[in-house]
Amino acid sequence: MNIHPLRSRDHEDAARVAITWLAERHRKGWRSAFEELLDQWRPEGPEDGWQLDEDGMTMVSINAGEWLIARGEIPARGGLREINGYLLGRDGPYLTPGQRDWIAQLRAQPLRLYRVTDVRPGEGLTLLDEFDPQAEPRHVREISGSRTARPGMLMGARLMHVEAGAGAGAHWELSGAVYPFSKLHEASVLARLGRALTGAAELQLHADNQRDLVEMAIARAWLDQWLEPVPMPQIHDASTGEPILLVTDHYRVCDAAALAKALAAQSDVDGDPEQGWNRMSQGADGAQRSLSAINPGREAGRIEVFHRTQRLADEGRAWFETLAGVAVQHLAREITDPVGHLARTGTGDASSAPNAAAFDAPDLPPEVIAQAMEQVIHRHYANWSDEAIPALGGLTPRQAITTPAGLERVKGLLREYEDGEQRQSAAQGRSAVSYQFLWDALGISRSA
Repeated sequence: MNIHPLRSRDHEDAARVAITWLAERHRKGWRSAFEELLDQWRPEGPEDGWQLDEDGMTMVSINAGEWLIARGEIPARGGLREINGYLLGRDGPYLTPGQRDWIAQLRAQPLRLYRVTDVRPGEGLTLLDEFDPQAEPRHVREISGSRTARPGMLMGARLMHVEAGAGAGAHWELSGAVYPFSKLHEASVLARLGRALTGAAELQLHADNQRDLVEMAIARAWLDQWLEPVPMPQIHDASTGEPILLVTDHYRVCDAAALAKALAAQSDVDGDPEQGWNRMSQGADGAQRSLSAINPGREAGRIEVFHRTQRLADEGRAWFETLAGVAVQHLAREITDPVGHLARTGTGDASSAPNAAAFDAPDLPPEVIAQAMEQVIHRHYANWSDEAIPALGGLTPRQAITTPAGLERVKGLLREYEDGEQRQSAAQGRSAVSYQFLWDALGISRSA
């Protein structure tokens, strides 16, 4: 079906006018269609699962109402009628040309899963289709949603094509109903939608049936997250697949010259006493990754050996102490568990950046926390540009930026990291750590 851009603001209130007419002219039929849809959306389980607050029920009502206009049926005039066609037929309500086009587009435009990659408060959003890696970025005009959305957010939405008029050209808008997903539910939502897409392809369903299957999966998954317990995130290292556990071993340096000499003799170690050293390893994909990061300590005469998983930390400590011998003395091991910290704080939308649990001690001044966090972030992302990232479909950021869609996905990830760091630093009363080093490492700019 061809999509005709809507003109100016002539489409405003189309859904409200349609729903009001249906509720007044076909009160029983509309109520029946509405309740039947909610039964289809209702998660499996006890009947008391609909314990939503007022805001939750309002959002459900908005989304269900628009869904029925786009896809629903209603008993009317002695039979079951497709609501969209009924509204646009001769027996339907009076609608302006723009409102008629809007109602028609609700039927034509699919409900899809999108990733927010950029937010322009008071202006709009940039969205990428989560299941179409080649899809071009969509710049969407959206005033209210742009004030609450954040980079990295996953959401279901219908995009509507609108002609601005007066030579301003066409643009995209959200239809009105949105299905936002929390960060901690993303993995289950993506798995669920992936199964729906795979199942539709295996059954060789007609395109319309595939669309309906995916749309229903989005709506059900969206409502499920309101009623299910919040899952704890599973954070794994991209190169080893092991759970992330930020481990730092603290040492007193007894003989700095001997330590520097021992490290300089290692073919897989680069660095110097001022900047620190990195022990590198080449992965199966050919990318160089850090095994151990050896950095100057927070006090003179100290060093810190950092690893990102428990296994790497145990193996790295044995390697380092054998190499350094009496040149160092182990003092303490510091462990930051991102998952455990989230469980303690109840944080539901943490950034993908390393967590600062180890630096939350109230007796540390903000500048010390900021310095420590900067070290952790730079260590954690030392080889990010050339590491395979699941959110990029297994590509490295350097590989992904070779296409327009991939470039926007990488920018979206960086904006998400920065947004999380801004919120975390504000909560800790410290200055935010800059992620500009990752933009610079890829040679990309923040502008389009």
